[in-house]
Amino acid sequence: MFLLDPLFLLLWIPLVLLAVLVIKSRTKRNSVAFTNFRFLRNKADAKYYLPQLFDFLAFLLLVFALARPVTLEKTVTPPVEGKDIMITLDVSGSMEALDFQPKNRITAAKNVIEAFVKGRKSDRLGLVFFAKESFLQIPLTTDYDIFNELLARVTTGVIDDGTAIGNGLGLALSRLESSKAKSKVIILLTDGDNNSGNISPETAADIAAKQGVKVYSILIGTDAEVPFPAGKDLFGRDTFQKVRMKTNPELLRNISAKSGGRFYQSISTEELEKAFKDIDELEKSPIPARKLKIYNEYASDFIVLALAFIVFARILSMIFKVYPEVER
Repeated sequence: MFLLDPLFLLLWIPLVLLAVLVIKSRTKRNSVAFTNFRFLRNKADAKYYLPQLFDFLAFLLLVFALARPVTLEKTVTPPVEGKDIMITLDVSGSMEALDFQPKNRITAAKNVIEAFVKGRKSDRLGLVFFAKESFLQIPLTTDYDIFNELLARVTTGVIDDGTAIGNGLGLALSRLESSKAKSKVIILLTDGDNNSGNISPETAADIAAKQGVKVYSILIGTDAEVPFPAGKDLFGRDTFQKVRMKTNPELLRNISAKSGGRFYQSISTEELEKAFKDIDELEKSPIPARKLKIYNEYASDFIVLALAFIVFARILSMIFKVYPEVER
């Protein structure tokens, strides 16, 4: 047990001083010699001062109650409102290009996304992947372990090849449409130009702007020649060929500009990590409020005890009168 307002105990000083003065005053009066009184009841007998003693203790207890005696029950951190973030990942065949470490573009993107997810505290995250079509892999959730588990299953070659950027954005926007979060974000990762789908990226950008959703676009790679898997040779070894892939950084830049986001181009894993770090800084989650301590309060117990002392003092004052009758 400890006190939240211990300064109130300073009130004990005048109470103790007053008690000392009263005791000295009565001791002085009791020092007068009385004679010729038989059967004189001794006024200095302790029982005649019991009412005053219990009154004094009651006041001490009331002051102690003012000091707020407590014990710590638990410490809690209030929840904070996070952001809703939809990650929209290109899984077209071109994401297998081997210009990123440790393996290819899709692996590098998944590794960086996983690290980004591990840094979340209160944000809800969702994942859409797209190629010629788009699919929802993970609805908005705060279960980051499940998110990374399902993210690991995403790969290329599971849907027809193509790059439907508009459809990927449209599906992500549909998942954010009913969101009540103050901050709504889409992180779009792609390495190509829009060549499929029935929703144009520009239309999706306009919808994002109307919904108040920021789109951060990340172009993975360049349109320069890059090594690309070409199969295996007679000995079962992987073979590669140089391939040039079309990109459209201007399209991604316009999408982000319309929605209030930013555009990034990453040609290495390090630059991809830097892009996510910058997005994390720009969309910093609210700092949790300071931890709240929940106490068990005992002031009321001491107040009740003090009142009981006062009542007991009144009873004693009727039993042991302060000025008892003198028997002659």
